[in-house]
Amino acid sequence: MTASSRTTKADMDQTSWRPDGRLLVSYPKSGRTWLRFALDSADIDATLTHAGASTNRREIGKPYRQIPAGLRDLPVVFLHRNPLDTAVSMFHQVIERDLRPGTGRWLRMWLPLTLKGALPPRDIDAFVLHPLHGIEKVCAYNRLWLDHLAGRSDCLVLTYEAMRADPAAAYQRLLDHWGETSVTGATLAEASSFERMKAAEHAGRGIFGNERTAPAAPSAVKVRKGKVAGYLEELHPETVRAAAAIARRYGFEIAAAVG
Repeated sequence: MTASSRTTKADMDQTSWRPDGRLLVSYPKSGRTWLRFALDSADIDATLTHAGASTNRREIGKPYRQIPAGLRDLPVVFLHRNPLDTAVSMFHQVIERDLRPGTGRWLRMWLPLTLKGALPPRDIDAFVLHPLHGIEKVCAYNRLWLDHLAGRSDCLVLTYEAMRADPAAAYQRLLDHWGETSVTGATLAEASSFERMKAAEHAGRGIFGNERTAPAAPSAVKVRKGKVAGYLEELHPETVRAAAAIARRYGFEIAAAVG
């Protein structure tokens, strides 16, 4: 795999934003690791960005109020996921990986985040309901992007849930949108099965070759469960109801119970 053909991340480098449509935008933990793994397996050129909502020191703990100016007119692929599943996955990413106590990053960021009142709660229910880290920020981000892209034929919107239900069909939609004929959606789906992704991560070589991090807990690995509505197993019922009410204000419906 050559450096010019593999997918790249553009969270810290806005010069990587590109006008050819092969720019994928998503809130963190919305399924881009899976998609990136699939594209890398076929050496498909694309750039992935969180568009101002990553967990780096400049963006974590800040409200998401507008789409970055440099992205507004570009054709993009937008990937989104149930905002409550996203918020739960973000908790594990931020608390158990990105800002794990005792790490250098935690030591550098603890004071600035504390002074801003933006230190992420270490309780999962409190994190999910925190306005600067949890479901409200996810919903604000997704609503801004979905409204911005409505009616645009040069853009494609994908959902994580549709990808999970029929990976081959979802990947084929993406390939067709890009005019990519070097591989099929079925091939990408097979190459990026959760079993293969977990095997790659557990082998210690990371998901993308040189990304070798050692999470402190099994729940902090990049490839966790990939479940739809997995939040029902991790949150108190009253938290789910409160989160559903927040999501409803942004036009998203969330199941508060199974069935």
